[in-house]
Amino acid sequence: RSHRRSPSGGVAAAHQRGNGRLGCAAPTRTVGTRLATSGQTRLLLSSSPAAPRLSTMASRFWTRGSSDEDDSEKDSEEQTSSEDSSSDDSDSDSDSDSSSGSDSSSDSDDDNKANKFLRSDSDSDSDSDDDKRVVKSAKDRRYEELAATTDEIRNKMNINDWASIQSCFDKLNKQLETYQKLLSVTAPSGPPPRKYIRLLVDLEDFMYKTLANKDAKKKMSTTNAKALNTMKQRLKKHNAEYQEQMDAWRKNPESSADEESEEEESDSGPDSDAEALGKDGDEDGEFKTKTREKKKDKILTMKPEDITYVMVRNKLQEININRGKKGTDRKEQVEMLTYLASISKGPSQKLEVLLQIVGALFDINPSLSTTMATPLWKRCVKTILEILDVLAENPHISIDDKAEVVEYEDEPPADTEGGVKVWGNLVAFVERLDDEMFKVLQVTDPHTNEYLERLKDEPVFLALASLTTDYVVRIGDYASVSRLALRRMEHLYYKTHPVYAAMRKMVLMQQQTAAEEEAVEAAAAEEEDGGDLDPDADPEADKGPKFEDIKLAMPQGFTMAEDPDAVIQGLMTTILEHGDERTKARAMLCKVFYTAILGDFFTARDLLLMSHLQDAVQHMDISTQILYNRTMAQLGLCAFRRGLVGDAHSCLSELYGCGRIKELLAQGVNMGRYQEKTPEQEKLERRRQMPFHMHINLEMIESCALICAMLVEVPNLAAGGTLDRRKVLSKSFQRLLDTYDRQTFTGPPENVREHIMAATRALRTGDWAGCYGFVEGLSCWGLMDGAVEVKERLREHIKEEALRTFLFTYSAQYASLCMDQLCSTFDLPEKKVHGVVSKMMVEEELPGSWDQPTRTIVMHKVETSRLQNLAMSFADKVSMI
Repeated sequence: RSHRRSPSGGVAAAHQRGNGRLGCAAPTRTVGTRLATSGQTRLLLSSSPAAPRLSTMASRFWTRGSSDEDDSEKDSEEQTSSEDSSSDDSDSDSDSDSSSGSDSSSDSDDDNKANKFLRSDSDSDSDSDDDKRVVKSAKDRRYEELAATTDEIRNKMNINDWASIQSCFDKLNKQLETYQKLLSVTAPSGPPPRKYIRLLVDLEDFMYKTLANKDAKKKMSTTNAKALNTMKQRLKKHNAEYQEQMDAWRKNPESSADEESEEEESDSGPDSDAEALGKDGDEDGEFKTKTREKKKDKILTMKPEDITYVMVRNKLQEININRGKKGTDRKEQVEMLTYLASISKGPSQKLEVLLQIVGALFDINPSLSTTMATPLWKRCVKTILEILDVLAENPHISIDDKAEVVEYEDEPPADTEGGVKVWGNLVAFVERLDDEMFKVLQVTDPHTNEYLERLKDEPVFLALASLTTDYVVRIGDYASVSRLALRRMEHLYYKTHPVYAAMRKMVLMQQQTAAEEEAVEAAAAEEEDGGDLDPDADPEADKGPKFEDIKLAMPQGFTMAEDPDAVIQGLMTTILEHGDERTKARAMLCKVFYTAILGDFFTARDLLLMSHLQDAVQHMDISTQILYNRTMAQLGLCAFRRGLVGDAHSCLSELYGCGRIKELLAQGVNMGRYQEKTPEQEKLERRRQMPFHMHINLEMIESCALICAMLVEVPNLAAGGTLDRRKVLSKSFQRLLDTYDRQTFTGPPENVREHIMAATRALRTGDWAGCYGFVEGLSCWGLMDGAVEVKERLREHIKEEALRTFLFTYSAQYASLCMDQLCSTFDLPEKKVHGVVSKMMVEEELPGSWDQPTRTIVMHKVETSRLQNLAMSFADKVSMI
């Protein structure tokens, strides 16, 4: 028995299906069983004579379509195999199928040439050079899986699918653990791949951004929101282990080219993974990011005296071209511009550079939805003040946003025809600074020291606006003068005299402190002037202070007037002379607001009525409408302080009665159950919110509105149907009173509404002392100016309304009333009682007359007819429709 192997290490097996037929008519036994031995395939054939033929037929079946030469080889091999099988036929009966199969498998050496389908991969290389198998190590495969999962997480981040992000993050951590185990075989365990650290940083930033977006979070499904909260807790614990690596990445982010190089290094060899990961770590395994040394700019390597006007101009143009491009370091641009300003060759060129510095500082925070950092804001103010100093020293230079850019080869002389014009808009910069300060105060917690520190910058802005106004007046741009005057007025109109005096005192102290510091610095500079400058000093050291080290001093040329009334009147006059319609309307509202704060109700009312703003306010922009609502609220409070209950009720009833007073005054956002707002609407509404120090106390408005409604409505309710039904009633007050009357048990009052309802119940019975006691128990009196005088006026008014309510309610039960009894009951002088009763008689509210000798009120009993009763009943039913 011969035992031969094919070159491919195996032979073709005959496959038996069903009853063992494969291309032949006669049934046979099982042809063979395939066994795997040491990577090779052996076939144990049975002793049936048909086995070789079946094998050959199977070979022809699988190799159909081969060349004629292969067919001739197959025929000769078939004859040889038949002879061998016939000679061993007598022995195959006693042998098992496995032993005869092993003998016959040795004769299948040539069959493998025909069975190309079953050849190994190594043999297929000789047939096709194009289909080559790439053999990768286990570490490379694990790294590719980790990279694929990282990309998948980024795709899920794009669609905000936190449920998928959570599952992929778990999968990624398992893959990282497997990957690091493979690395630990050839090298000590190093830091995780850079791709993994970058994903952690991006995922954490994306998570905080999503949590900050309240609108998008509300629209999330329950599953997605739950997954977001889970990832928040998980990342908080997980990232603590990689905090140092993440901080290093944030300080010096690596580009995608570094990650590609990492992948190439991981694919280069079996030990490349450890090398790629270990080369950024030191002996202790600490993670360090690669820093690319940038080539120094040519202008930085030159001495200042060697730099020409054209070189500075060209560098400035280059920086302007790169502004806004992706990958540009904005802070580096600011520092470069600061250095150019220090080496500029003339005042006009210095102004160009300084204006570009302000624009570059605003570019650092380009989004309108985010706030500008305080150091950046101070840096902008300081730069604009420097611009104003240069303009004051060089009157022939002016800034104009319509000026044509002229490329001079050298600094233009002072006697240039028409003067030297530099392109820019200084007023727009000042307005942008005001807006940024307003946004910072909106989002800052008012109960912290940070809010107070930001408020201290308000006088600095007023100084900046005042100095800019002086420059704009000098060049004759009166349209800009009115814009700046409105900005200054909007910072002053809500301040009382004590607040203004405190601000003026702070300005004087800051100016004195700044002068002392300048004197100390000047003395120190004179002492150090003995030595020459180091010629080898680094030019970058003169780029100015860092953003965090900015100290903003109060300008010495700014003075605040002692009388705030004169300041407001001067600004108002300027705006009325040169402002547009919107500016005039806002200035008038500010003037009315300021007058109401001072307590001059009639002057404020006349100004508002003469301006006719109440007729056109619905067609104005939303910010002006908010200012109008604030003015009406302050006007109502002023009337209340003066004891004008009717006027106060007219001003406050509409504001308080709508139930949306917070939104109307821009002091909060009502999240009503039935109010549907788009995310854009909510975002715009939050941008319009007033800072905390400009708020009008809502509790005080509510207290004044309800007290006025009580004093107006209770006599109306007591009079019943005898009063004119055309008078406007307070529906909100009546609704509260109905709810209070339906209550079975009423405890002691706790909030404003319960205090007023308890006072109303006492007033309806004529108990003026009990009514005043409940009103006096309100907590708003500590916030009101002149609270003692206001409460005294209110006390007298409550007495009068209690007298009227008593007469309306109980006059029908008396034939006559003694005036002395009324005076003692309501603690009023005779003159006051006589006036109140006489007025009620004249207006036909009280059916009665005076009996002078007896000093009594004689009641007239008026008996109504049946027709009158039916008419009154019908009128009541009609009024309810």
